[in-house]
Amino acid sequence: MHTDKHGLAIAIKRLVVWQLFLLWSIFSCSSATNPPPDYVLFLTADGFRTDYIEWYNPPNLKKLIAEGTRVTHARNVFPTVTTPNMTSLVTGAFPRTTGIACNSQYEKETDTIVEHPRDNKAETIAETLHKGGWKTAGVNHFMLQNRGTDFFVEPGYDDAEKTTDAILDFLKNKHVHFVGAIYGATDHAGHSHGPDSKEVKEAVLAIDAAVGRLLEGLKAMGIYDRTLITFNADHGMSAYEPKQALIEPAKALQNAGFKVATSKAQLRPDTEIIVLSYGVRIVYFRKPLTEEQRAKVLTTLSKIEGAEVLDRKKLDALGCHDSRSGDLIVSPLPGYTMSRAGASGGQHGRFPEQNPILFFYGRGIKRGATVPVAETVDVVPTVLKVLGVPPAESVDGKSISGALSGTD
Repeated sequence: MHTDKHGLAIAIKRLVVWQLFLLWSIFSCSSATNPPPDYVLFLTADGFRTDYIEWYNPPNLKKLIAEGTRVTHARNVFPTVTTPNMTSLVTGAFPRTTGIACNSQYEKETDTIVEHPRDNKAETIAETLHKGGWKTAGVNHFMLQNRGTDFFVEPGYDDAEKTTDAILDFLKNKHVHFVGAIYGATDHAGHSHGPDSKEVKEAVLAIDAAVGRLLEGLKAMGIYDRTLITFNADHGMSAYEPKQALIEPAKALQNAGFKVATSKAQLRPDTEIIVLSYGVRIVYFRKPLTEEQRAKVLTTLSKIEGAEVLDRKKLDALGCHDSRSGDLIVSPLPGYTMSRAGASGGQHGRFPEQNPILFFYGRGIKRGATVPVAETVDVVPTVLKVLGVPPAESVDGKSISGALSGTD
Protein backbone atom coordinates (compact mmCIF):
# COMPACT_ATOMS: atom_id res chain seq x y z
CA MET A 1 0.00 0.00 0.00
CA HIS A 2 2.82 2.35 0.89
CA THR A 3 4.56 1.48 -2.41
CA ASP A 4 1.40 2.24 -4.40
CA LYS A 5 1.02 5.64 -2.73
CA HIS A 6 4.69 6.40 -3.39
CA GLY A 7 4.36 5.44 -7.04
CA LEU A 8 1.23 7.53 -7.39
CA ALA A 9 2.98 10.55 -5.89
CA ILE A 10 5.86 10.17 -8.35
CA ALA A 11 3.43 9.89 -11.25
CA ILE A 12 1.58 13.04 -10.18
CA LYS A 13 4.85 14.90 -9.77
CA ARG A 14 5.98 13.84 -13.25
CA LEU A 15 2.61 14.93 -14.68
CA VAL A 16 2.89 18.38 -13.06
CA VAL A 17 6.45 18.80 -14.35
CA TRP A 18 5.33 17.76 -17.83
CA GLN A 19 2.45 20.24 -17.78
CA LEU A 20 4.76 23.03 -16.68
CA PHE A 21 7.14 22.10 -19.48
CA LEU A 22 4.29 22.24 -22.00
CA LEU A 23 3.23 25.68 -20.75
CA TRP A 24 6.79 26.94 -20.97
CA SER A 25 7.10 25.51 -24.48
CA ILE A 26 3.88 27.17 -25.61
CA PHE A 27 4.95 30.51 -24.10
CA SER A 28 8.43 30.25 -25.60
CA CYS A 29 7.04 29.37 -29.01
CA SER A 30 4.55 32.24 -28.84
CA SER A 31 7.30 34.66 -27.84
CA ALA A 32 9.54 33.44 -30.62
CA THR A 33 6.84 33.73 -33.30
CA ASN A 34 5.46 37.05 -32.03
CA PRO A 35 8.46 39.08 -30.90
CA PRO A 36 8.11 42.83 -30.38
CA PRO A 37 8.81 45.19 -33.29
CA ASP A 38 12.41 45.98 -34.13
CA TYR A 39 11.56 49.38 -35.61
CA VAL A 40 9.19 52.20 -34.65
CA LEU A 41 8.06 55.03 -36.92
CA PHE A 42 6.36 57.77 -34.90
CA LEU A 43 4.78 59.85 -37.67
CA THR A 44 2.90 63.08 -36.97
CA ALA A 45 1.03 65.18 -39.54
CA ASP A 46 0.52 68.74 -38.31
CA GLY A 47 -3.13 69.84 -38.37
CA PHE A 48 -4.39 66.59 -39.93
CA ARG A 49 -8.00 66.20 -38.81
CA THR A 50 -9.26 62.62 -38.69
CA ASP A 51 -12.02 63.00 -41.28
CA TYR A 52 -9.51 64.02 -43.94
CA ILE A 53 -9.34 60.25 -44.49
CA GLU A 54 -12.99 60.17 -45.58
CA TRP A 55 -12.87 63.54 -47.33
CA TYR A 56 -9.79 62.99 -49.45
CA ASN A 57 -9.36 59.18 -49.65
CA PRO A 58 -5.56 58.89 -49.22
CA PRO A 59 -4.99 55.28 -50.42
CA ASN A 60 -1.85 54.39 -48.45
CA LEU A 61 -3.12 55.73 -45.15
CA LYS A 62 -6.50 54.03 -45.70
CA LYS A 63 -4.73 50.71 -46.29
CA LEU A 64 -2.74 51.05 -43.07
CA ILE A 65 -5.92 51.93 -41.17
CA ALA A 66 -7.77 48.94 -42.63
CA GLU A 67 -4.96 46.64 -41.51
CA GLY A 68 -4.34 48.35 -38.17
CA THR A 69 -6.27 50.02 -35.35
CA ARG A 70 -7.86 53.46 -35.66
CA VAL A 71 -8.97 55.66 -32.78
CA THR A 72 -12.31 57.11 -33.86
CA HIS A 73 -12.09 60.11 -31.54
CA ALA A 74 -8.66 61.11 -30.26
CA ARG A 75 -8.72 63.84 -27.62
CA ASN A 76 -5.67 66.06 -27.75
CA VAL A 77 -4.53 68.49 -25.07
CA PHE A 78 -6.02 71.96 -24.59
CA PRO A 79 -5.55 74.51 -26.05
CA THR A 80 -5.44 72.63 -29.34
CA VAL A 81 -2.27 74.27 -30.67
CA THR A 82 0.95 72.78 -31.96
CA THR A 83 3.70 73.12 -29.35
CA PRO A 84 1.95 71.64 -26.30
CA ASN A 85 0.38 68.90 -28.39
CA MET A 86 3.59 67.90 -30.16
CA THR A 87 5.19 67.74 -26.71
CA SER A 88 2.40 65.63 -25.22
CA LEU A 89 2.46 63.24 -28.18
CA VAL A 90 6.15 62.36 -27.73
CA THR A 91 6.04 62.28 -23.92
CA GLY A 92 2.65 60.79 -23.12
CA ALA A 93 2.27 63.61 -20.59
CA PHE A 94 -0.15 66.49 -20.15
CA PRO A 95 1.00 70.15 -20.00
CA ARG A 96 0.68 69.96 -16.20
CA THR A 97 3.69 67.60 -16.37
CA THR A 98 5.62 68.87 -19.40
CA GLY A 99 5.38 72.57 -18.52
CA ILE A 100 4.68 73.28 -22.20
CA ALA A 101 1.25 74.92 -22.19
CA CYS A 102 1.02 76.90 -25.43
CA ASN A 103 2.96 78.13 -28.47
CA SER A 104 4.03 81.00 -26.25
CA GLN A 105 3.32 81.31 -22.55
CA TYR A 106 3.75 83.59 -19.59
CA GLU A 107 6.04 82.10 -16.95
CA LYS A 108 5.43 83.70 -13.57
CA GLU A 109 8.67 82.49 -12.03
CA THR A 110 10.70 84.59 -14.46
CA ASP A 111 8.02 87.22 -15.22
CA THR A 112 8.58 86.56 -18.93
CA ILE A 113 6.50 85.74 -21.97
CA VAL A 114 8.43 82.83 -23.49
CA GLU A 115 7.98 82.33 -27.22
CA HIS A 116 8.42 78.86 -28.74
CA PRO A 117 8.97 77.16 -25.35
CA ARG A 118 11.19 74.06 -25.46
CA ASP A 119 11.92 73.41 -21.78
CA ASN A 120 9.94 70.19 -21.62
CA LYS A 121 10.03 68.65 -18.12
CA ALA A 122 8.90 65.14 -19.14
CA GLU A 123 10.88 62.29 -20.67
CA THR A 124 10.39 61.78 -24.42
CA ILE A 125 9.86 58.36 -25.97
CA ALA A 126 13.20 58.82 -27.74
CA GLU A 127 14.93 59.30 -24.37
CA THR A 128 13.19 56.23 -22.95
CA LEU A 129 14.23 54.04 -25.87
CA HIS A 130 17.72 55.52 -26.01
CA LYS A 131 18.27 54.43 -22.42
CA GLY A 132 17.38 50.92 -23.54
CA GLY A 133 20.02 50.92 -26.25
CA TRP A 134 17.91 51.98 -29.21
CA LYS A 135 19.47 54.15 -31.90
CA THR A 136 17.05 57.04 -32.48
CA ALA A 137 16.46 59.96 -34.85
CA GLY A 138 14.18 62.96 -35.35
CA VAL A 139 13.03 64.52 -38.62
CA ASN A 140 11.49 68.02 -38.36
CA HIS A 141 10.28 67.15 -34.85
CA PHE A 142 11.41 70.17 -32.86
CA MET A 143 10.41 68.60 -29.52
CA LEU A 144 12.80 65.68 -30.14
CA GLN A 145 15.80 67.82 -31.00
CA ASN A 146 18.45 67.17 -28.34
CA ARG A 147 15.90 65.04 -26.48
CA GLY A 148 17.07 61.47 -26.91
CA THR A 149 17.84 61.44 -30.62
CA ASP A 150 21.23 60.36 -31.96
CA PHE A 151 20.49 62.18 -35.20
CA PHE A 152 18.27 65.14 -36.07
CA VAL A 153 17.55 66.88 -39.39
CA GLU A 154 15.06 69.45 -40.70
CA PRO A 155 14.85 68.77 -44.45
CA GLY A 156 11.63 70.76 -44.83
CA TYR A 157 8.62 70.92 -42.52
CA ASP A 158 6.19 71.11 -45.42
CA ASP A 159 8.16 68.91 -47.83
CA ALA A 160 6.76 65.41 -47.49
CA GLU A 161 9.16 63.85 -50.00
CA LYS A 162 12.28 65.21 -48.32
CA THR A 163 10.90 64.13 -44.96
CA THR A 164 10.49 60.57 -46.25
CA ASP A 165 13.98 60.68 -47.80
CA ALA A 166 15.42 61.58 -44.40
CA ILE A 167 13.54 58.79 -42.61
CA LEU A 168 14.70 56.19 -45.14
CA ASP A 169 18.27 57.47 -44.95
CA PHE A 170 18.31 57.08 -41.16
CA LEU A 171 16.92 53.56 -41.38
CA LYS A 172 19.15 52.39 -44.20
CA ASN A 173 22.44 54.20 -43.63
CA LYS A 174 22.45 55.13 -39.94
CA HIS A 175 20.85 51.87 -38.75
CA VAL A 176 18.33 53.78 -36.66
CA HIS A 177 15.45 51.81 -35.12
CA PHE A 178 13.23 54.69 -33.93
CA VAL A 179 12.33 57.76 -36.00
CA GLY A 180 9.98 60.53 -34.88
CA ALA A 181 9.00 62.72 -37.84
CA ILE A 182 6.60 65.53 -38.69
CA TYR A 183 4.86 66.06 -42.03
CA GLY A 184 3.73 69.69 -41.79
CA ALA A 185 2.01 70.70 -45.03
CA THR A 186 -1.57 70.07 -43.87
CA ASP A 187 -1.33 72.70 -41.14
CA HIS A 188 -0.10 75.54 -43.31
CA ALA A 189 -2.54 74.67 -46.12
CA GLY A 190 -5.37 74.54 -43.58
CA HIS A 191 -4.52 77.94 -42.12
CA SER A 192 -4.21 79.58 -45.52
CA HIS A 193 -7.15 77.99 -47.31
CA GLY A 194 -9.37 76.20 -44.77
CA PRO A 195 -9.80 72.47 -44.25
CA ASP A 196 -12.28 72.00 -47.10
CA SER A 197 -10.01 73.21 -49.91
CA LYS A 198 -8.11 71.82 -52.86
CA GLU A 199 -4.87 72.97 -51.23
CA VAL A 200 -5.50 70.82 -48.14
CA LYS A 201 -6.52 67.91 -50.36
CA GLU A 202 -3.24 68.28 -52.23
CA ALA A 203 -1.31 68.38 -48.94
CA VAL A 204 -3.08 65.25 -47.65
CA LEU A 205 -2.42 63.33 -50.85
CA ALA A 206 1.21 64.51 -50.97
CA ILE A 207 1.77 63.20 -47.45
CA ASP A 208 -0.01 59.99 -48.39
CA ALA A 209 2.21 59.50 -51.45
CA ALA A 210 5.31 60.10 -49.32
CA VAL A 211 4.08 57.57 -46.75
CA GLY A 212 3.46 55.10 -49.59
CA ARG A 213 7.05 55.51 -50.75
CA LEU A 214 8.20 55.09 -47.15
CA LEU A 215 6.34 51.78 -46.93
CA GLU A 216 7.93 50.58 -50.16
CA GLY A 217 11.32 51.51 -48.73
CA LEU A 218 10.62 49.44 -45.61
CA LYS A 219 9.72 46.48 -47.81
CA ALA A 220 12.87 46.89 -49.91
CA MET A 221 14.97 46.83 -46.72
CA GLY A 222 13.14 43.75 -45.50
CA ILE A 223 11.90 45.42 -42.31
CA TYR A 224 8.26 46.18 -43.17
CA ASP A 225 6.91 43.27 -41.13
CA ARG A 226 9.19 44.15 -38.22
CA THR A 227 7.98 47.74 -37.90
CA LEU A 228 5.37 49.44 -35.72
CA ILE A 229 3.88 52.64 -37.14
CA THR A 230 1.80 55.24 -35.35
CA PHE A 231 0.34 58.00 -37.49
CA ASN A 232 -1.09 60.87 -35.47
CA ALA A 233 -1.73 64.61 -35.42
CA ASP A 234 -1.27 67.36 -32.88
CA HIS A 235 -4.68 68.95 -33.56
CA GLY A 236 -7.40 69.32 -36.15
CA MET A 237 -8.45 72.32 -38.21
CA SER A 238 -11.72 74.24 -38.66
CA ALA A 239 -13.08 76.91 -40.95
CA TYR A 240 -13.78 80.25 -39.31
CA GLU A 241 -17.25 80.39 -37.79
CA PRO A 242 -19.79 82.94 -39.02
CA LYS A 243 -20.36 84.32 -35.52
CA GLN A 244 -17.81 86.13 -33.36
CA ALA A 245 -17.61 86.62 -29.61
CA LEU A 246 -18.95 90.06 -28.68
CA ILE A 247 -15.65 91.62 -27.54
CA GLU A 248 -12.01 90.70 -27.19
CA PRO A 249 -11.29 89.69 -23.56
CA ALA A 250 -8.27 92.01 -23.39
CA LYS A 251 -10.41 94.93 -24.49
CA ALA A 252 -13.17 94.02 -22.02
CA LEU A 253 -10.66 93.92 -19.17
CA GLN A 254 -9.15 97.25 -20.21
CA ASN A 255 -12.63 98.75 -20.27
CA ALA A 256 -13.08 97.41 -16.72
CA GLY A 257 -10.02 99.39 -15.60
CA PHE A 258 -7.29 96.77 -15.65
CA LYS A 259 -3.84 97.33 -17.16
CA VAL A 260 -3.49 94.61 -19.81
CA ALA A 261 -0.73 93.41 -22.14
CA THR A 262 -1.21 91.03 -25.08
CA SER A 263 2.44 90.59 -26.07
CA LYS A 264 5.99 90.82 -24.76
CA ALA A 265 6.33 94.26 -26.39
CA GLN A 266 3.36 95.59 -24.39
CA LEU A 267 4.63 94.48 -20.97
CA ARG A 268 5.07 97.41 -18.58
CA PRO A 269 6.01 97.49 -14.88
CA ASP A 270 2.38 98.22 -13.98
CA THR A 271 0.82 95.52 -16.20
CA GLU A 272 -1.68 93.55 -14.10
CA ILE A 273 -3.07 91.02 -16.57
CA ILE A 274 -1.60 89.30 -19.63
CA VAL A 275 -3.86 87.89 -22.35
CA LEU A 276 -2.38 85.66 -25.07
CA SER A 277 -4.34 84.69 -28.20
CA TYR A 278 -4.29 81.16 -29.67
CA GLY A 279 -7.80 80.42 -30.89
CA VAL A 280 -8.74 80.87 -27.24
CA ARG A 281 -7.61 83.66 -24.91
CA ILE A 282 -5.28 82.66 -22.08
CA VAL A 283 -5.54 85.04 -19.13
CA TYR A 284 -2.69 85.36 -16.63
CA PHE A 285 -2.78 87.39 -13.42
CA ARG A 286 0.65 88.98 -13.45
CA LYS A 287 0.11 90.93 -10.26
CA PRO A 288 -1.54 89.43 -7.17
CA LEU A 289 -5.19 90.43 -7.38
CA THR A 290 -7.54 90.91 -4.45
CA GLU A 291 -10.61 88.70 -4.17
CA GLU A 292 -12.68 91.68 -5.27
CA GLN A 293 -10.48 92.18 -8.36
CA ARG A 294 -10.60 88.48 -9.25
CA ALA A 295 -14.38 88.54 -8.98
CA LYS A 296 -14.46 91.61 -11.23
CA VAL A 297 -12.30 89.84 -13.84
CA LEU A 298 -14.53 86.78 -13.79
CA THR A 299 -17.72 88.86 -14.03
CA THR A 300 -16.31 90.93 -16.90
CA LEU A 301 -15.25 87.91 -18.92
CA SER A 302 -18.41 85.92 -18.18
CA LYS A 303 -20.49 88.67 -19.79
CA ILE A 304 -18.83 88.17 -23.19
CA GLU A 305 -21.52 86.78 -25.48
CA GLY A 306 -20.35 83.76 -27.48
CA ALA A 307 -17.64 82.65 -25.05
CA GLU A 308 -17.23 80.63 -21.87
CA VAL A 309 -14.72 81.08 -19.07
CA LEU A 310 -12.73 78.07 -17.90
CA ASP A 311 -11.55 78.49 -14.32
CA ARG A 312 -8.67 76.67 -12.66
CA LYS A 313 -10.87 73.73 -11.65
CA LYS A 314 -11.85 73.12 -15.27
CA LEU A 315 -8.29 73.67 -16.52
CA ASP A 316 -6.91 71.22 -13.97
CA ALA A 317 -9.41 68.60 -15.16
CA LEU A 318 -8.07 69.08 -18.71
CA GLY A 319 -4.47 68.42 -17.63
CA CYS A 320 -3.43 72.04 -18.08
CA HIS A 321 -0.39 73.43 -16.28
CA ASP A 322 -1.13 75.05 -12.92
CA SER A 323 0.26 78.44 -13.96
CA ARG A 324 1.62 78.38 -17.52
CA SER A 325 -1.82 77.52 -18.87
CA GLY A 326 -3.17 80.71 -17.32
CA ASP A 327 -5.43 81.54 -14.41
CA LEU A 328 -8.42 81.52 -16.74
CA ILE A 329 -9.05 80.66 -20.38
CA VAL A 330 -11.78 82.29 -22.43
CA SER A 331 -12.96 79.84 -25.08
CA PRO A 332 -15.52 80.47 -27.83
CA LEU A 333 -18.77 78.56 -27.57
CA PRO A 334 -19.80 76.14 -30.36
CA GLY A 335 -20.50 78.08 -33.53
CA TYR A 336 -18.38 81.06 -32.45
CA THR A 337 -14.85 82.23 -33.03
CA MET A 338 -12.89 84.74 -30.96
CA SER A 339 -11.86 86.70 -34.05
CA ARG A 340 -12.02 86.80 -37.87
CA ALA A 341 -15.60 85.52 -38.09
CA GLY A 342 -16.43 84.49 -41.64
CA ALA A 343 -12.84 84.88 -42.82
CA SER A 344 -11.23 82.54 -45.32
CA GLY A 345 -8.66 80.05 -44.10
CA GLY A 346 -8.65 77.86 -41.02
CA GLN A 347 -8.18 77.98 -37.27
CA HIS A 348 -7.46 75.78 -34.26
CA GLY A 349 -6.92 76.16 -30.53
CA ARG A 350 -10.55 75.62 -29.51
CA PHE A 351 -12.39 72.47 -28.39
CA PRO A 352 -13.76 71.75 -31.91
CA GLU A 353 -10.19 71.03 -33.05
CA GLN A 354 -9.98 68.02 -30.73
CA ASN A 355 -10.31 65.82 -33.81
CA PRO A 356 -6.79 64.73 -34.86
CA ILE A 357 -6.02 61.55 -36.81
CA LEU A 358 -4.67 58.65 -34.74
CA PHE A 359 -4.02 55.07 -35.77
CA PHE A 360 -1.51 52.27 -35.21
CA TYR A 361 -0.25 49.66 -37.64
CA GLY A 362 2.21 46.79 -37.56
CA ARG A 363 3.56 44.09 -35.33
CA GLY A 364 1.76 43.91 -32.00
CA ILE A 365 -1.28 45.87 -33.24
CA LYS A 366 -4.78 44.51 -33.87
CA ARG A 367 -5.82 44.28 -37.51
CA GLY A 368 -8.99 45.98 -38.70
CA ALA A 369 -9.93 47.30 -35.28
CA THR A 370 -11.33 50.58 -34.00
CA VAL A 371 -11.17 52.19 -30.58
CA PRO A 372 -13.99 54.69 -29.88
CA VAL A 373 -12.08 57.16 -27.70
CA ALA A 374 -8.51 57.64 -26.49
CA GLU A 375 -6.17 60.46 -25.52
CA THR A 376 -3.16 61.52 -27.54
CA VAL A 377 -1.12 61.11 -24.34
CA ASP A 378 -1.93 57.39 -24.68
CA VAL A 379 0.21 56.99 -27.81
CA VAL A 380 3.57 56.70 -26.05
CA PRO A 381 2.46 54.18 -23.40
CA THR A 382 0.74 52.12 -26.14
CA VAL A 383 3.90 51.95 -28.25
CA LEU A 384 6.03 51.12 -25.21
CA LYS A 385 3.56 48.40 -24.16
CA VAL A 386 3.98 46.72 -27.54
CA LEU A 387 7.76 46.96 -27.21
CA GLY A 388 7.71 45.61 -23.65
CA VAL A 389 9.50 48.74 -22.41
CA PRO A 390 8.40 50.30 -19.10
CA PRO A 391 7.18 53.90 -19.49
CA ALA A 392 8.89 56.81 -17.75
CA GLU A 393 7.44 58.01 -14.46
CA SER A 394 6.44 61.25 -16.20
CA VAL A 395 3.93 59.46 -18.48
CA ASP A 396 0.33 60.46 -17.70
CA GLY A 397 -1.39 58.39 -20.38
CA LYS A 398 -2.20 54.69 -20.43
CA SER A 399 -1.81 52.04 -23.09
CA ILE A 400 -4.81 51.58 -25.38
CA SER A 401 -5.64 47.93 -24.74
CA GLY A 402 -8.09 47.80 -27.64
CA ALA A 403 -5.23 48.46 -30.07
CA LEU A 404 -3.02 45.59 -28.85
CA SER A 405 -3.08 42.22 -30.57
CA GLY A 406 -3.80 39.38 -28.18
CA THR A 407 -6.33 41.46 -26.21
CA ASP A 408 -10.11 41.25 -26.34
